[in-house]
Amino acid sequence: MCRILSYLGTPVLLDDLLYAPDSSLLNQTIGAQMLQMLNLAGFGMAAWDEASHAPNVPFRYRTTQVALFDRNLKALAGKLRSSALLAHIRGVPYNSTVQINEQNCHPFRFDGVPLSMAHNGDLAGFRDMRFDLAPHIRPEFAKQIQGSTDSEWIYALVVSALPDPGGINEPDAILAAIRHALSVLREARARHGITRSSSTNLMFCDGTNLAAVRFTFDFGHFDAGALQGSSEYLSMWYTCGRDYGFHEGEWKLTGGAIDADSVIVASEPLTRDFATWIEVPEYSALLVRRDGARRRAEIHALEV
Repeated sequence: MCRILSYLGTPVLLDDLLYAPDSSLLNQTIGAQMLQMLNLAGFGMAAWDEASHAPNVPFRYRTTQVALFDRNLKALAGKLRSSALLAHIRGVPYNSTVQINEQNCHPFRFDGVPLSMAHNGDLAGFRDMRFDLAPHIRPEFAKQIQGSTDSEWIYALVVSALPDPGGINEPDAILAAIRHALSVLREARARHGITRSSSTNLMFCDGTNLAAVRFTFDFGHFDAGALQGSSEYLSMWYTCGRDYGFHEGEWKLTGGAIDADSVIVASEPLTRDFATWIEVPEYSALLVRRDGARRRAEIHALEV
């Protein structure tokens, strides 16, 4: 299992999201509060900087190093201010069958596609069903799949279902594509008789929109023992507000949702105090959309 963080709002220093909070994403490498695993299989991020050349194209960084000890990442985080971020630390089962390489590090983003995706979970029986997914993936995206993860195939399914994969899609269109991908996966699981509990927490960002899904196939059904880290419903939390920074002894957004211009979504709160964080319900999607100068977070039930 993994840990994910996404931010959308006024530009903030990446160090203040990745390192500074007491339960920051990088600290979750070895000290996650809501996952009894170490996350040692790599790090990746897509970060959008409005002041950079080609601001619609994110700065990307992926490495198989243990992120907490990555000095290059620390130096970059102390210099880069971003208006949008999707970051991921990869956690995998502790055995030699797992492939640790850059191609398997999240987030995924195909050439010419603004939307990026990161996944927290593991699809049981993926090797048995992956070629059932191929007819639902556009050829131009199928040939861009480089790694061996279930996550990259999920991403390919979603972007293949977008009305305009090469453009910025509305949040509702992104959610419709996610629902389509989950339906395709459910049908493939049924054809192969796969009923083992499989977490599929997903986060998407294109620098303009943010969408997140908290979902599990067949939760609690373990026909051959639980996959490592999957015996509980994987967590997802969000917080809204303004002026992200160190306030009253905590790193947080202030003001709440009513006047929010920024949103953070994460696998778990970045601080030990959960007072300003809201849990995303199980089997739900969180969409962040613009409403004038405000950003509004909406919860949608997932019926797949």
